[in-house]
Amino acid sequence: MIRRFRWPLVFTVIILALTGSTPSIADSRGGSVPATVHLHLPAGYVATSPISRTLDAISLFSVTQTFWFFGVFTACCLLTSILLPRRANRRKRIRVAKTVAVLVVICIGTELSVVVAPRPMAKLSVDDPDIVIVDFHSHTKASHDANRWFTAERNRAWHASGGFQLAYITDHVKWGGAIAAQPNNPVRAGDGMSLLSGVEGHYRKVSTVMLAMSAPDSARLTQWGELKPDSAGNARQPVTIGPIPANLDSLASAIADTLPRFQGIELVDAAPSGLGQLDREETRIRDIASSAHLILVSSSNNHGWGRTVAAWNLVRIPGWRRLAPDSVGRLIEERFRQRDSGAVTIVERTRPRVHGIELPVTFPLSVLQVVGSLTLTERAVWLVWLWGIVLIVPMARRRLG
Repeated sequence: MIRRFRWPLVFTVIILALTGSTPSIADSRGGSVPATVHLHLPAGYVATSPISRTLDAISLFSVTQTFWFFGVFTACCLLTSILLPRRANRRKRIRVAKTVAVLVVICIGTELSVVVAPRPMAKLSVDDPDIVIVDFHSHTKASHDANRWFTAERNRAWHASGGFQLAYITDHVKWGGAIAAQPNNPVRAGDGMSLLSGVEGHYRKVSTVMLAMSAPDSARLTQWGELKPDSAGNARQPVTIGPIPANLDSLASAIADTLPRFQGIELVDAAPSGLGQLDREETRIRDIASSAHLILVSSSNNHGWGRTVAAWNLVRIPGWRRLAPDSVGRLIEERFRQRDSGAVTIVERTRPRVHGIELPVTFPLSVLQVVGSLTLTERAVWLVWLWGIVLIVPMARRRLG
């Protein structure tokens, strides 16, 4: 009996031993988050935790981490298929070919699930009523490279499901998404999810995210989304954030100019290429921010795909819940104009921070992090799923002959 269930028993011991060893979220500065900040998991997320946690983990990989994760997973499965003694008498070529076909289907299906499958989202919650959770960079279908179904209201629903209370729509030199969102904003910011207007353009071939910009400001931009020099005297100047991924040399050069007056730079961008640049060049990004007195922020850079938030921005605005959404936006933007380096606290989801020669450990490290971050309830759910599959699958096979 022990020999028959040896692998489920091994996995059970691992789940019981590692659960609670890794926090699900962390402060981007390297410390633990305050006790008032929590990762809230909806009931549907907990009930499907083996699927939800796995898809979340894969969503937080960089491009190279994704290849190494599936590569190592495939190699482990192939070796197991080849070396299992009970199958030694079968033709290895046929067995390996079948295993490869199944693994290809699993990898493709998993990636499609990460991108398009509807599922519950983990959301951040903060007990402090004066903290507003913000996203500074997101898109709607108005952007040429976004999901055609991702309307302003779907953008609102995605952010609300992830725990955000305010988000900027920054489409690529387009205003349709931001215009469509305004009538559905709550009267008071604390009464629901608010969407504010911004734009993503370019400056000297460097992408720029500009807050405090709306459709009437389109005349102040060139067709490429660059701020015109003659608009510098206007009373309300945009808050400009340098997004990643980017060529940091070009970005540093653009930041040194007086126009468009960069006040922030992304540290965490949830696009796979942005996460890869964070892993490789975090020190350089922090150095640029420090030398130019820029505020570090995170962004979802959401284009309508996926159901995982990589990081949240926490901004303290006393009494923000009683104010109109536009008023809250103005107070946040003023923090950037004052270059208040402590205005934004970034809370990140735990993910493998490996690159270069460390990439082969993406698979085992991500497994340890996922299992280690389980709550007590999730631990029970995982064990139910594990032993349910172990006991039900053999019964089904016997019934099917």
